[in-house]
Amino acid sequence: MRTAKLGTILDNAARLAGRQVALMTIPDNWRALAALAVNDGMRRISAEKFPMMRRVEFRRYRPTWVSNIGWTVGQECWYDGEYWRLETDTPTGSPRVDSKWRLLRMSEVAAFIEWEQPWEPIAIDRGSVDFTRFAYTADPRQNPLAAPLKATGMSDLGVLIEAPAPKGVYIMFAPRFPNVSYMQWSSAADYAAGDIVYLDATKDCYQALAAVEHGGSSPSADAENWQPLRVPDVFEGYLTRLAAADMLTEDQGKHQTRAAADREFEELCERYHEGNGEGRVRTGSFIRR
Repeated sequence: MRTAKLGTILDNAARLAGRQVALMTIPDNWRALAALAVNDGMRRISAEKFPMMRRVEFRRYRPTWVSNIGWTVGQECWYDGEYWRLETDTPTGSPRVDSKWRLLRMSEVAAFIEWEQPWEPIAIDRGSVDFTRFAYTADPRQNPLAAPLKATGMSDLGVLIEAPAPKGVYIMFAPRFPNVSYMQWSSAADYAAGDIVYLDATKDCYQALAAVEHGGSSPSADAENWQPLRVPDVFEGYLTRLAAADMLTEDQGKHQTRAAADREFEELCERYHEGNGEGRVRTGSFIRR
């Protein structure tokens, strides 16, 4: 899938708003307005369940056991092909060798997929989930006719798979797109996992994969700690017009540019969504307060 850089969207929006980006820097307030517009646009895109935003991943219901975590009574983990529950305090070894861990039958395991599993790097966007086509025993990309597993409930926390559930499932979802920021990366700053920074040199936004202390390498040269954030290029025009509209005044064509963005979005819905015979979330005009 071809993607667009978020910095390209910022630059093109500024051009539409009359800024000569090759000669003048983009003001901080325009950067902030563009970030708000892109974030709102991505939420609208997610709500429409566009097929190109979906991905398939294999997930388990519990984190894998590791030795350097302070496990507490009642916690459950995945280890050596099974689920285990800690029955007493201060475990001294792995579940297979330490009797303080009890092997669980699958009937004892709540087959619950959280929207945000702490041990997984990618959170699930709840609005993107089709409840009737969420979980599978086998990879649906290899078998498009595979029947989905029945989910018994969806809550603010996640989805429960009906028993008897397998030990793990393939899930179809769209990742929760993080909030874009066009604030420049600084070598003097510390960053937490999940923080977003921007580099003018590459026109890319980057998300921290782990905590990053000051003095580190540029995100563009540190793939271990940073990953670039991009969007499918089919949304580039829509997001660009959306951002440009927020940079413009009413006299400069703010509302006309916003209307053009809305028309492009509707055309995308018809081309990629309704054309596939799938239902839509009718949001109408998307107005940010």
